[in-house]
Amino acid sequence: TVMVFALSIFARRGMNDGQDGGVIPDDRLTVRNAVEVILESLHGMGAQIIGKDVDRYFPVIGSLALFIFFSNILGLIPGFTPPTDNWNTTYMCAIFVFIYFNFHGLRVNGIQYILHLANPAGEWSLVTVIMAPLMFVIEVVGLFARPFSLGIRLATNMIVDHNVLFAFLGLVPILIPVIFLG
Repeated sequence: TVMVFALSIFARRGMNDGQDGGVIPDDRLTVRNAVEVILESLHGMGAQIIGKDVDRYFPVIGSLALFIFFSNILGLIPGFTPPTDNWNTTYMCAIFVFIYFNFHGLRVNGIQYILHLANPAGEWSLVTVIMAPLMFVIEVVGLFARPFSLGIRLATNMIVDHNVLFAFLGLVPILIPVIFLG
């Protein structure tokens, strides 16, 4: 979080304001220009996936992605352990995402969001009506297992990555660890 804050302060330093209040881009490559290019490309990708509501969801998705990215990069600095190496951090990120997407699923779709859990295919027939209670239970169990799965995946990726790095660092301290750092 401190790294993201420092990067944003560094990127905003020396911004040129235009006459209409807009920001004039620098004539050379700066940190701010690089951050703008990255964020605009991510926003465009989000617009292709999410559609017209990208402006509503992009700040949360982008903030979470930047937090996870900088947390993982922090682990490359000797002496630092990434926050995503801790189960508490990964589970809180997963629980936040779980609450966020279920809230917006209910907000946007209402009762259809819950009915979708009873019939994920969306087409109703006699067989789907009979199977709906069983499908509802299966989908709800899968829905509540998702944050647990996400938390475990992120934490174990970081833990295993550092264990492999330290194992090779102990065996061959000169050249081999550079491959894993890359």
